[in-house]
Amino acid sequence: MLRWWLWTERLLGRLTGLSAVISAASMALLIALVFGNMAGRYVFGVGTTWLQELEMYLLALTVMTSIAYAMRHDDHVRIDIFYSQLGHTGRLWLDSLTMLFIALPVAVLVLYYSWPYVQTSWVRGERSPNAGGLPWRFLPKGMILVGFALIFTEALRQAMSGFRRLFFHYRRQGQSVAAGS
Repeated sequence: MLRWWLWTERLLGRLTGLSAVISAASMALLIALVFGNMAGRYVFGVGTTWLQELEMYLLALTVMTSIAYAMRHDDHVRIDIFYSQLGHTGRLWLDSLTMLFIALPVAVLVLYYSWPYVQTSWVRGERSPNAGGLPWRFLPKGMILVGFALIFTEALRQAMSGFRRLFFHYRRQGQSVAAGS
């Protein structure tokens, strides 16, 4: 059982690690594109709508793939008033329960309610309303699905990790009490 649990944790961790690579690559492309668009507009007097819209597509990809990575490295927003007062075990409980009862259900709800939004865009073949804009408007909208699937993945990984660590914490504590009797 433990072997399966650890294998699943590692697999979920690799998925969120992959999100970091995708986010970093899309951020680098976004920076190059913004610089190129600025140079084109102000130096050469040339600008295209589709390149400006590509910036929006890359921004959606960057933001939605980086949230899970931020969660993984504990760089997300947290209210530390109570958290800082807790010991190691209390923090494990709070983190695990937060992932289980807040992050996972929110991710599921957003996935559930955003699916029809993306699907409608796909079915209609939604395009940019601007002349010369990009087709496939469902791509930046689909990043909502990708981002929250990654958030779900990372929240599940953190919940599994936290409960595993709590299990062994209480197991060790029980063994030391039994050994002392």
